[in-house]
Amino acid sequence: MRIVVVEDNELYRDELLQCLEQEESDIEIIGSAANGARGLALVEKLVREKAGPDVIFTDIRMPEMDGFEMIEALQKRKISCKIVITSSCPEFLYAKRAMELGAVDFLVKPLKTYEVRNVIRRLRRELESEKKWKHILNLDYIFPNAMAGKLKDDLQIKELIKEGYGIAPDERIGVLGIGMSSNYEKYKEQMKQILKELEIFNQKQDFCAYAIEMRGRQSFVVLFYHMGNEQETYRYLEQTIVPMICNITRGRVICTWAVSDGFENMHEAVRELDHAAEWNLILKKGTLICKEKIQEIKLHSYKYPLHLEIEAKEALMNKDLKRFKEIFSRYQAYCRELPCTPQEAKEGCTHIALVLIQMAAEAGALQAQRKGQAFLQGISRANGWTDVEEKADEFFEYLTSKEECHNNISLLVQKALENIREYYNQGITLEEIAEKLHVTEEYLSTQFRKETGRTFTETIRGYRLEHVKKLLTVTNWKLTKIAEMVGYTDPKYMSRVFKEETGMLPLEYRKRNS
Repeated sequence: MRIVVVEDNELYRDELLQCLEQEESDIEIIGSAANGARGLALVEKLVREKAGPDVIFTDIRMPEMDGFEMIEALQKRKISCKIVITSSCPEFLYAKRAMELGAVDFLVKPLKTYEVRNVIRRLRRELESEKKWKHILNLDYIFPNAMAGKLKDDLQIKELIKEGYGIAPDERIGVLGIGMSSNYEKYKEQMKQILKELEIFNQKQDFCAYAIEMRGRQSFVVLFYHMGNEQETYRYLEQTIVPMICNITRGRVICTWAVSDGFENMHEAVRELDHAAEWNLILKKGTLICKEKIQEIKLHSYKYPLHLEIEAKEALMNKDLKRFKEIFSRYQAYCRELPCTPQEAKEGCTHIALVLIQMAAEAGALQAQRKGQAFLQGISRANGWTDVEEKADEFFEYLTSKEECHNNISLLVQKALENIREYYNQGITLEEIAEKLHVTEEYLSTQFRKETGRTFTETIRGYRLEHVKKLLTVTNWKLTKIAEMVGYTDPKYMSRVFKEETGMLPLEYRKRNS
């Protein structure tokens, strides 16, 4: 235990030093001073040499600077140690002021050896306990556990964090999320360099920054504490740091921002980041997304772009990846220009994908359903168009690959299947399709069963039920809406048909396959 004694009365100072030296061998008197000004200078020097005191025994009434003034000066310099007041004036106001300044004890002169010994023993126990906590209470421990909501509501931990880092339990802490997803491995080293420079450069800013790499989530989180001005910090990030990040990653990144009311509530801010990230589908690329930005969006009613679905089907029939990419870009622009909610944008994308999957399956892509399921799940989890676009391109290339296109179906039956795909949810009949294709109903029925192995009715039913399965697993829609989407007028009838086909009711299927 390293101790400094600050006392202007030489007799009392020697008496205290002698009393301390009689204690156990862990006591080390590392300095003494005759007044508060010299005591402050001594402690500052020891701290610079990384040999600061654990405990300071100080008198109150001293020339140049008294004990209370010295304590206040130490606190302003964020020099933390335990203070024991020694005074020949036992007035209540002195003791009250000492406690207000955080002194751990108040001893009245002349000092009694047993009182000093009792104080030393108590402080020894406290310091040993704090030493154990300080071993793990570094920022690498505090912040990740705070973000995960695992930091216990423990008064001792709060005090140690405040003492070690000056972070009060209720201090506002900014959280910057940098989501990189599939681009994580490609750009992570460059990102680490940017964030390292940010941690150093922040000394010139009105905040402290601490970056954490989240490997499992393919992202980074930067925490900002001691923020002098939250709005200024946000503007600095928005105007300087985020453009730099977007430039390095070529815009393939999602940046989000939230502010936590204290480190104990940081997990709530992290949840807010996850919610904000979805709005990358709607907001302009490169936006630093926050709750306030989302609240400013004026949403419009979403209308499913049927014309884009038709063009996507044509692109698949012609195996035109370039056109498919262009259609996908137009769908992105459509969702942003409305604008609509991220959920609506995803549901529209899902619907187009379902049409293409079924179309490819009927044309001979043997694994289209299985591959499509993975693609649809990817859409439901996506926060950015970049990820959706990469998955969509990969899936489109798969659907049009030579290995998966075994098309031995006549043009007549292909046209019939195309009509089913387009109008299956509108109650189209075999008679109507035959009339459109200028053949008899009997001939079309015979050829259809011969080439597909199923009757027209079985195909319509199978097509609807496959769509029901997909919608059950990739959306949270109610059965009424799903029935309407696939062409059933009665959700109860749909449930009965579904159970006949699968052996379970729709909600049971959703529970098992979600």
